[in-house]
Amino acid sequence: MKLTATFAILVAFFTTLSSAGVLEACKTCKSCNRGGIYCSVSLLNRGNYREHIKQVLSQEHQPQDEAHIDYSLFNCLSGGEIMFIKYCSRGCGGTTTIDSDYCL
Repeated sequence: MKLTATFAILVAFFTTLSSAGVLEACKTCKSCNRGGIYCSVSLLNRGNYREHIKQVLSQEHQPQDEAHIDYSLFNCLSGGEIMFIKYCSRGCGGTTTIDSDYCL
């Protein structure tokens, strides 16, 4: 009986985490959502955006150092395409919420 109650609590716990977005089945399978504003660190956490970020930074004549790769702000277009907005020299906020990211 005690084991069944413990199991039920664990199932409820992981269900709560999953519905809150803490657990994801396949993080690398997600692209950005059209119209969303994402810091590149959020894009990197969603999927394999590193080369795409570098390509867009290059097209916009921006440096491709680690700081720019991690802390640039992008608008998400259709099909997971991204458009450079600006570099966030002080880092990004909002990266752990469902709201748009922003420069600090």
